[in-house]
Amino acid sequence: AQSGMAGARRISRSAIAVLLVVLAVSEPCLGGVLNTLPQGLDARSPWAAGRTHLAKGKEVVASAVAVPPFDPSGLIQGLKELVTGGVAGGIGSFLVFPIDLAKTRIQDQRAVAGAEVMYKNVVQTIAKVATTEGIPSLYKGVAPVLVGSMPEGALQIGVNNIVRQTFADNLGTTEDKIPLAAEVFSGACGGAAQVVVSNPMERVKILQQIMGKQASSVVEIVKQVGIKGLYTGWRPCLGRDVFFGAIYFPLYNNVKKKLTATDKPDVYREATVMDALAAGLVAGVAAAGSTCPFDVVKTRMQSAGAAGHASTVSLRAATAELWAEGGAKAFFKGFTGRVGRVAPQLAICLAIVEAIKRIPGFEPGPAKAN
Repeated sequence: AQSGMAGARRISRSAIAVLLVVLAVSEPCLGGVLNTLPQGLDARSPWAAGRTHLAKGKEVVASAVAVPPFDPSGLIQGLKELVTGGVAGGIGSFLVFPIDLAKTRIQDQRAVAGAEVMYKNVVQTIAKVATTEGIPSLYKGVAPVLVGSMPEGALQIGVNNIVRQTFADNLGTTEDKIPLAAEVFSGACGGAAQVVVSNPMERVKILQQIMGKQASSVVEIVKQVGIKGLYTGWRPCLGRDVFFGAIYFPLYNNVKKKLTATDKPDVYREATVMDALAAGLVAGVAAAGSTCPFDVVKTRMQSAGAAGHASTVSLRAATAELWAEGGAKAFFKGFTGRVGRVAPQLAICLAIVEAIKRIPGFEPGPAKAN
């Protein structure tokens, strides 16, 4: 009997101890209750055993759930890149918008055999719109651009910079020394990311640019075309932006390195705003010119629904229509306008980015060694 009672007491002590540990872990305030019990308890008592097991349980739980402290520096740097790209994108887009309007009008007009075209070149188109429709018409469609260019620029430039810095961190180097393949991939990522914003923004912008004074408001256009309609032409838009980013950013960074090279190998002086402008113009001409066919097809698809236009235009129909109008040459309609808009726009954007990086707190983050 006595051995049975002793066994029962041992079982009760262990059960109470386990129960106290579980309760103390799930509800920490019970730990305070245990600590209020008399300190002079018999060491064999279940309460004393519970206090001992509680202390050990806390140590086990603490070691199990311990995690490294959160380092917000990477997140903060990424947000800085996005904000910087957004501000630069908005300013650059606004300054060259009349050129963009001229480019859109030239790309959209249909060539008719024996008929004189209305829009001949960028300068003539800007002058014609200003005199016949008024100077404000040169900025018709600027509202969606101002709204969309901030996130568009943030995604394009910000994602490119973030991916470049990620490559640099993992390779234990600086972002200006990553391999060319990494530069191309980073630029393509920036281009792909911006399509989420650039396609709906340009769909609304193009409809307003073509319609001129008769154009509906942004809200009305969005209601008319719907979410699906906002992404009309996304395939040529994606092709354009991915190839543009893959060409532009590597070329920009390498031209800038050439401009800032010193007599010492792998030693470069700090880039100036003029260096960024020059590199941006060179890279912009190459990237914008080579992706012009994507842009022309996109414009034809996104102008669907405007007065005098078909309600929808497929990728195949737009491509066939352009080929019938003039063969391969037709895919470069508005070439001067596209290069004349994109090259200075991105040059201005990246010059602004370089200027913002000189503001205390906006410097690029240091590369991490492996």
